[in-house]
Amino acid sequence: MASLAEVFEIECDRKEPEKWNKIHLFKMGDFWRAYEWSAWLIAVITYNDNVRMATKDRKPIHVSKLARTDVEDTYCFVGFPVKSLEKYIPTRDNFESVDDAHVVVTISIPQPTDGSEVSYERLADALNAWKDGIEMSKKKEKKKTAAVTEQTLTPSSCGILSAIMAYPLSERTAMENMLFIQSLKKQISAIL
Repeated sequence: MASLAEVFEIECDRKEPEKWNKIHLFKMGDFWRAYEWSAWLIAVITYNDNVRMATKDRKPIHVSKLARTDVEDTYCFVGFPVKSLEKYIPTRDNFESVDDAHVVVTISIPQPTDGSEVSYERLADALNAWKDGIEMSKKKEKKKTAAVTEQTLTPSSCGILSAIMAYPLSERTAMENMLFIQSLKKQISAIL
């Protein structure tokens, strides 16, 4: 995938009218991600409330908003499984592969209902208003797993650990393994 700096450069380069309707998708594992302007196009135009209500899964697409590390600003992105492209971008005019991890999807931008013309300023204002309405994403705290350290080892726990290490798991039947685990649970419960 392109670096975030490259993604931001692509997403900020939208002044020419032929770039207004381009959704840049970047592949990350089994997911597509769209940032900034592209994320806005998906959330507001291609997977808007009308489209979403016609699907089985009527949940809105989740938009994440994070702080940038390179400048004092934020950025938004959406992500969805690669196999769900049709769901999130059901109508598209063109699909162009830039490389294995970057595709450009061309969509149609609807004309304003008030009869005015679409302009970069109007689209940029709408994007900024959309971004302002999105709450900052909270960083998920990683669950702390109990690590075995010298401080947590007691004579009882050392005995249990020794028993686990010495147990010939692959040489025993499933029933014997289950009984062994059950006895370990009892020993651990007695310690706690």
